[in-house]
Parts: sequence; structure tokens; C-alpha cells
Amino acid sequence: MDEVDLKYDFFEKAHAGKILRCIQCGTCSASCPLTDQMDHAPRELFALIRDGDIITALRSNTLWYCVSCYYCIVRCPQEIPVTDLIYSLKQMAVQRGLSPAYHKLPDMYHSFTQVVARYGRIHEPLLMARYALRHPMDALGSIPLAMRMLKKGRLDFFPSRLSQPDRVSRLLAEVKRQEKE
Repeated sequence: MDEVDLKYDFFEKAHAGKILRCIQCGTCSASCPLTDQMDHAPRELFALIRDGDIITALRSNTLWYCVSCYYCIVRCPQEIPVTDLIYSLKQMAVQRGLSPAYHKLPDMYHSFTQVVARYGRIHEPLLMARYALRHPMDALGSIPLAMRMLKKGRLDFFPSRLSQPDRVSRLLAEVKRQEKE
């Protein structure tokens, strides 16, 4: 898929009008607690998209540093759902294999969605086990924390399921289907 297709796909299907409402005031970027870690702050990310540079936006580490704190949304004078747009961009990057190769958070994202799709909720030990398959040293570094959580009764060995976890799986499948249309 070339850049023109990506541009069309994003603008037609993933909230283009919302990005076009951005007045580039910088409030979202100033509100973000992790802007200093990002290669493009949210305001810059939207400027890239408006300028048609979707590829750079999708390869940006910004998508992976967004922690969904929603400060940007609460403070945006245009009421742009910045976090939701970044999540959509993250999904697009994953689908097109454009997430940064050096960054580990896409692997955490995959592990997270697999666990949630199966159980309908998150289960930390299973999440870390899936993540550990790709980053074993990171997982080993988490063992002391896991032991403290286990000691305080804050970590369950076995995942609990929603009464109907298939509903979450169907919801995730529907979202993927809509994104492909």
C-alpha cells in the first residue's frame, strides 16, 4: 500500500475531520506528561498528518508513549479526542507493520490485546509471559515486582474470565473489520 492509499484510508475512515479542527495551539503537547520522550508531540503529529506525511506519523514513537491519561482531551479547546486518534494511529501502524522496530511497546500492545481478547480482561502474569517470549530480559527484571505483588495478594495465578469473554472478542473483531473497510 503506498502513501496515497494510507492518506486516503486514514482521512476517509479514521477521524480526519477531527484532526482538521486542530488549531495547533499546543495545549495537548503541553499537557502530555511524556512529550519529552516523543519524537513528535501530539500537535506535531497532527501537523504531519495534515501535511500528508502519514508514514512519518505512523512510524513515530509518539503512538507508543501515549499512556491514555486524557489530559490532552480534557484541555483541548477544540475538544479533539487526541487519545482516541493516537490509538487509531497505533492500530494503523500495527496493521501496516510500521511500528518502530527498536521499540518494545508494540510487543506489549500485541500481548495485551491477545490476553484481553481471550479472557475479556487483563491478567498480568499471562500478559508478561506472552511479552517475555520476545523480551525475556525485561520479563526477568519484573520478577522482584511480581513477587512483592504476590506476597501482598495483588497478583492472581489464574486468570478470571468475564461471564461472556466472547463478547469482547467479537467487539475486537468488529473493530478490525471496520478498519479494513
